Amino acid sequence: MNLDGENLVRLDEWKNNKKDSSFSDYLKVLSFNDLMNESNQLMDQMKKSDELGDLFSKTKLMMNEFTDRLEKESKHLADSVKDLKKQIEDKLH
Repeated sequence: MNLDGENLVRLDEWKNNKKDSSFSDYLKVLSFNDLMNESNQLMDQMKKSDELGDLFSKTKLMMNEFTDRLEKESKHLADSVKDLKKQIEDKLH
């Protein structure tokens, strides 16, 4: 049995990836209005919480969903959201 670790994934990483994938799938089925409501709820959670790791991941996924939808309507709006996402990531890192 080869246990050199090349093909092993840490359980917590796998869980996070699975959780992100599920949340991303959930966002895709929401109407735009529901997506806006979900983003408002997420912002409320961020204001109340000191733990931003999980919320930051959800925020990135939500912004990706907004960008994907906006690209179909307006390239300019999608670029604005991408720029906003980059600014947020730069401030958090």
